[in-house]
Amino acid sequence: MTFEEPELRPAARSEMALVVTGVLIFIASFLPYYGAEFEGVAEAGVTGTYNAWHGLTAAGLLLVLFSLVVSAAGPMLGDDAPARPLAIASAALAGLGAVLVVVRSFDLPALDIPGVSVSLRWGGWILIVLVVVHAVIGGYRAFQPQEPN
Repeated sequence: MTFEEPELRPAARSEMALVVTGVLIFIASFLPYYGAEFEGVAEAGVTGTYNAWHGLTAAGLLLVLFSLVVSAAGPMLGDDAPARPLAIASAALAGLGAVLVVVRSFDLPALDIPGVSVSLRWGGWILIVLVVVHAVIGGYRAFQPQEPN
């Protein structure tokens, strides 16, 4: 019994861009996403933050990461992979995930009074930018002519 090595095709630039933004999204999801800061409670104040894996944002992140898996599957399946359906599936997952992340991010309660600050943190803004860029690249890849390899 012999095993043949699968023929891997080179990945297009848009596929590589999707993979890179997907990995950056995964890393950014662990940054401070939402938090509260209470000044004057202790000498230096009290701060607490959550990452993006808490609440409904996690569902959007899972969809975005599934789109990463779908876009990475194209080069791994070789020339037998249906390029257009995989690109459309990846774009749909990325778009729906981005909508969930963005809507949930702007739906979070915010409070800014003297001594108390409850809001989206810097990691949340980075995550919003990355999921929107990921969805735009996925849409471009799905509805533009296929790039030559």
